[in-house]
Amino acid sequence: MGVVGLKPKEMEAMFGESGILAGLPGFEPRPQQAVMARRIWDFLSSGGQKTLAVEAPTGVGKSFALLVPALLWALEGDKTVLFLTAGHALQEQLFSKDLPFLAHVLPESFEYGTLKGRSNYLCMKRGCDLESGGFLSFGDGGAASRNISEWASETESGDLSELGLPEGHPALAAVSASRDGCLGRFCPFRKECFLQRHYQQAREWRVIVANYHLFFSHLDGGERAFPVSFDVLICDEAHRISEAARSAAARSASAERLRKALSARSLSDIEKCFRESGLSTERLNPSWAKAVAAIERIFHSLSMLPKEEWIFRSPLAELCHSLEESMGLVAAETERLIPCLEKECEKETEERPSALAEGFAAANRLLEAYGDLHWCLRVFDYPHWATWWDGSRIQSAPVMASNAVREAVSSLSGVPVICASATLSAGDGFRFWEKETGISPEEQLALDSPFDLSSQMSIWVVDLGLKVTEGGYDERASRVIEKLCGDNGGRTLVLCSSMRLLRVVSERLKGTPRDFLVLCQGDGPKGELLERFRADTTSVLVGCLSFREGIDVPGEGLTQVILDRIPFPHPDDPLVRARRDLEGKESFIGSTLPMSRLLLRQAFGRLIRKKTDSGKAVLMDSRALTRPDWQILRDFEDVPLKRIRLGHAP
Repeated sequence: MGVVGLKPKEMEAMFGESGILAGLPGFEPRPQQAVMARRIWDFLSSGGQKTLAVEAPTGVGKSFALLVPALLWALEGDKTVLFLTAGHALQEQLFSKDLPFLAHVLPESFEYGTLKGRSNYLCMKRGCDLESGGFLSFGDGGAASRNISEWASETESGDLSELGLPEGHPALAAVSASRDGCLGRFCPFRKECFLQRHYQQAREWRVIVANYHLFFSHLDGGERAFPVSFDVLICDEAHRISEAARSAAARSASAERLRKALSARSLSDIEKCFRESGLSTERLNPSWAKAVAAIERIFHSLSMLPKEEWIFRSPLAELCHSLEESMGLVAAETERLIPCLEKECEKETEERPSALAEGFAAANRLLEAYGDLHWCLRVFDYPHWATWWDGSRIQSAPVMASNAVREAVSSLSGVPVICASATLSAGDGFRFWEKETGISPEEQLALDSPFDLSSQMSIWVVDLGLKVTEGGYDERASRVIEKLCGDNGGRTLVLCSSMRLLRVVSERLKGTPRDFLVLCQGDGPKGELLERFRADTTSVLVGCLSFREGIDVPGEGLTQVILDRIPFPHPDDPLVRARRDLEGKESFIGSTLPMSRLLLRQAFGRLIRKKTDSGKAVLMDSRALTRPDWQILRDFEDVPLKRIRLGHAP
């Protein structure tokens, strides 16, 4: 396809009434979409390693405005596009809808695919172990195990989402290709590995769709390369970049993980590996039991801490010393195996002793578990890093991820970067987003909304008469939500601020026969719930705030969005408290408020997706009006506002 010298008007024509997108169901020409696409084409055509940041409000159609010019540029120059998203919902939309459509309408064909994190794929060895272990029961009499076994013999992708099991189902963790226990080059199924197969296939794709967590887990401060090369990086949902980078950098340790690393099976596997490598276990064995006992003492001490002491500001010196004294020798002895194993990996042989494979996995598991626990107990660099006990594990995460993001992006030699989101500005241009991500874009573009929100939506602020911390809040909030859903004939997305409230609302809505279907987070995979919500135009979907993004239901299927409170983080959240200590009294104004306004815009943005849409957004938090200094609704100044006060429980 010849697109050299493409004129601006030709790019804009692609998004007009007779352009390439005209075949999309319900397509509406939007000038903002054409402007965005033209800007991206010009940006890529100018060459060089630069960054462009684009704020494209809901309804602009930014996915196509990103994909069309990037694809034309890539096809012209035989280049590859890496398209990052924050989660699987948008990945699935791109893979199953947007890219197939473009592959059909563009004059030149192209290959594309999606890469997910390794835990989303089946580990062939674990699947076989599950079957040989007699179909373990996960509270279902072995049904999930048998289902996995049958599916594993048929699947071509190994993508665990095909199983239809709810997120967090223990069977998924049992068979996923997580790093923990991966045999790597020693694995007898290495040639059939779904993860490696996807990486190989991705080298042939023109567009690679992946998520931020996968990207940052590979591109750790520029020390490692992403497994597939690319020529342009597109970051959609760019307001989530810093969150994903923080998550990828976080470290944690639990008693269960350390017990597994120090189990009798691990000791046996490592001992066999020592013998195969010609090493003595003379110092290893006496230290092992001492390490096991110390781990139990360490986690018992952590579990006995009162809740007000769960956030750590200084090193846990006594526990750290106990770990080093007891498990340090085990780790040092185990580390002696690594050079031997690396030499073995260099040998060109089809089959390696199974003892080496199992020992390799056990050694890595032990060293990583020890390293993470040691890091956390040191309470590194507070308040730049937050460290806390959550009741079952000790965790550590950077408070600000800007350095990690900046280093990762700057390591992309010669690669242009495009960052786009419906919410990048927070009243001061892009400065808040720049501070959070450490990215200073050479070019910026802020588009206006294609919708007349003042005539298409209204905002209701409901005063429940109770604070979220007061007794009876969940009961009263759930009754108000029930009435709002009933009065609206369903057609509602309910976003709860806590899993506790979600359970109460779900039980209330499902406890009585309704004229509409009630779908709740946890009833099945998120993608499946969204499809059912779209298909049933009177249904109600209840989820936590993770459901505030990736939901696109235009028309009568969604005419009401309900939030029970302003999306502030919990004040006792360890990251919030550390940031407060880091930034002082300015933290709330400079960080918490801007982020909450962005999250509110994301949530309310689910409501109006077309020029013919209408409905109301309900915020059950009177502080939106009683605290005008917060300016929570500053982005909706022209939208009609209605206040509802409750004198008693309805």
